[in-house]
Amino acid sequence: MKIDIVHETVYRYTVPASYSLQVMRLWPRADAGQHVLHWSLEAPGRRWSQVDAFGNVVTMTSLVEPHDEIRAVARGQVETQGRRGLLRAHDSAVPPLAFTLATRLTAGAPSLEGLAAAALGKRHAPELASRESLEALMQAVFERVAYVPGATDVHATAHEALEQGEGVCQDMAHVFLACCRARGIPARYVSGYILTDAQHAASHAWVEGWLPRSRDGAGAWLGLDVTHNRLAGPELCRLAVGRDYADASPVRGMHVGGGGEELHVRVAVVGTEPEAPDAADQ
Repeated sequence: MKIDIVHETVYRYTVPASYSLQVMRLWPRADAGQHVLHWSLEAPGRRWSQVDAFGNVVTMTSLVEPHDEIRAVARGQVETQGRRGLLRAHDSAVPPLAFTLATRLTAGAPSLEGLAAAALGKRHAPELASRESLEALMQAVFERVAYVPGATDVHATAHEALEQGEGVCQDMAHVFLACCRARGIPARYVSGYILTDAQHAASHAWVEGWLPRSRDGAGAWLGLDVTHNRLAGPELCRLAVGRDYADASPVRGMHVGGGGEELHVRVAVVGTEPEAPDAADQ
């Protein structure tokens, strides 16, 4: 499937800011199941890029002259493989075991431990993780946390989302990650885009759980879209991975001066299914 994406982020300040720094993870990953056909990123100011330890392309921009607006536009086309439940080999310098460590957003709590025990069993060992057990945990999180736009903000923790019983895709991903970490199962956060209907934002977050033994005998990552209670498929475009939202957020920044701030984000995602070959070509 070919997916065309436009992601526009605009910051406006009530008075000019004297300095600003933006950190953007807006360049799709090029890995198994995903190929970047063409992509561009437009943003003002001095720019430099690097690949972080997770294998994400990170672009930073800085503005040192007075400004009352910052506009960043990422656009391009990505081709994804048409198979749900694709397994991915480990693809970064950070070892899978690093994704068993809790973060502020995925810190443990009795409620999370209880959910993990109910879905995976009280004695589930990391080496026993399987596609079936990860899907069972996804189902449990899907049933306990309802998707409600605007129910939380980016600072909400997994414990808070579970106690509230509602949240957005980020929260559902964090609850899943916290439950995996309660059982020592490596799991990571994925940010990106989704081709979907109008009920969910085109920007999206999901997870990948580590299977210690895949079909070829090596470990691999399995993508799970907790918000939709299904394995990750070709409708998803991966931007970045990390331990939680803080590691993989598409845009983060800071500014000096500027007074009040308004943020406007527009994301458009359009997909094209590959054409079937003509009978004469078969």
